[in-house]
Amino acid sequence: MESKGDKVQVHVNPQGHASCEIQKGVRCGVIIPGASGDLTFRKLIPSLYNLYAAGRLPEEFFVLGYARTKMDDNAFRIMAEDSVRKSEKAVIETRLKDFIQRCFYVPGGYEDKAALLNLKKRANELAAKFNTGGNLIVHMATPPDLFGKITKCLSEAGLLMKTADENPFIRVMYEKPFGRDIQSAKALNSELLNYLSENQIYRIDHYLGKETVQNILVFRFANMIFEPVWNSEYVDHIQITFAEDIGVEHRAGYYEKYGALRDVFQNHMLQLAALIGMEHPAGFDADSVRGEKIKFLKSIAPFDEGGIKDNVVMGQYAAGNNMTGYRQEQGVSPDSCVETFFALKMFVDNKRWQGVPFYIRAGKRLKRKASHIAVVFKKIPTCMFCKEHQGNTMSPNILIFGIQPEQGVNLTFQAKIPGSKMCLAPLEMKFNYNDLFGGRTSDDYETLILDCMRGDRILFWTKEGVELSWQLLQPVLQKWEACGMGEKQSLIKMYQAGAWGPKEADMLIEKDGRKWIIKE
Repeated sequence: MESKGDKVQVHVNPQGHASCEIQKGVRCGVIIPGASGDLTFRKLIPSLYNLYAAGRLPEEFFVLGYARTKMDDNAFRIMAEDSVRKSEKAVIETRLKDFIQRCFYVPGGYEDKAALLNLKKRANELAAKFNTGGNLIVHMATPPDLFGKITKCLSEAGLLMKTADENPFIRVMYEKPFGRDIQSAKALNSELLNYLSENQIYRIDHYLGKETVQNILVFRFANMIFEPVWNSEYVDHIQITFAEDIGVEHRAGYYEKYGALRDVFQNHMLQLAALIGMEHPAGFDADSVRGEKIKFLKSIAPFDEGGIKDNVVMGQYAAGNNMTGYRQEQGVSPDSCVETFFALKMFVDNKRWQGVPFYIRAGKRLKRKASHIAVVFKKIPTCMFCKEHQGNTMSPNILIFGIQPEQGVNLTFQAKIPGSKMCLAPLEMKFNYNDLFGGRTSDDYETLILDCMRGDRILFWTKEGVELSWQLLQPVLQKWEACGMGEKQSLIKMYQAGAWGPKEADMLIEKDGRKWIIKE
């Protein structure tokens, strides 16, 4: 299939694999408030370079950093080049040279009117120089509690304006967490909408930019063999695991304020659950896909006080395996009860998932980095092979979406062992993105930046979605924060750094006759 203009071109190679010509970004300038920080050089600059080096950005674009740190264009370019060279992908020297010449910097405070006017002047000059047509993306790389203030200041300086006009466009990308609870999320939404229209706001959950996460929709809705069994009749339960082997590192100040539940459940984990559980959208467009996600979030059974006690486990890593405990990390209170781990069970109150538990866990300083979704199917009702099969039982079929570090899909099924009369063993059918596509997979930030450039909102949070997710979590937060220090000390379950979390998390799922799935 081949088409003109911006449409996707699809070619089939002799091996039968379809290859798509990836869509490109449009001309625009990118302004990064907070450009001297970690996010800019760890993610944003390398992602923009990778897009440019791959020919996915036009020549008509520039990057303009803004932050309180004093430096000039040259210093910013040195740091930008260093960040690209330290990233995982290979560098094309000629493309890097051209990219770096498109990077600029203006120092100044967020309430410094003179500096902001200088920023606007520089942005206008660069827009004319690089012929960006007035199109502008602002990517907030600042602490979340500054989002409202910076948006206000940029608006008052004339850099941002509230408009529904997409020609030229002005779009602002906001990192998570978007608020700290339901009240702050609503307040932030209300504040931003004073200066921007909803279609100018792009709330990021970078997990949605990962190839495997996007592939969930394709896997479900483009393959007839899976969707008919994607329901409570065939699925026993679903597990979502987000495991990190690192501690809080330099984010102790942030973590002391937010904790694991706010950090990953309200955004990453609920987004993954929605992709697994949502109904078939009417089409592959932002309104249809995000509308079905909203319906799913509304169907999640709320946590009541009894449910919190029985279905939520909070944990914190302690020293072990030559690693520091959380309370010994720099910047952490020595009697902190902030959770670095949680495990919970939730239900979805609709026809498709009635009675199917969703087990969700996430934590830091676990045994290894591993994020995946496991769809565990019910065991066969009658087992004609069990008399021959050792142990008289067989493990169920399991479908696993690997998210990180390995991106792929594994299906576990039963097969006969060669040479035996009828001895069965579980085997895996694997698909790995890196094995098949090599270095062609996009980084999550590359995907999201490109989508924002193109005005594709499918992978971004809506105002309603953000508020619904906080509303769901609010009873747990209220219950936890209402506890006194002594009670919190008894409720927080300690686990040794380098383990898979506290034993209470294992008990949460094992009391239902199930086990956590750990892929070695």
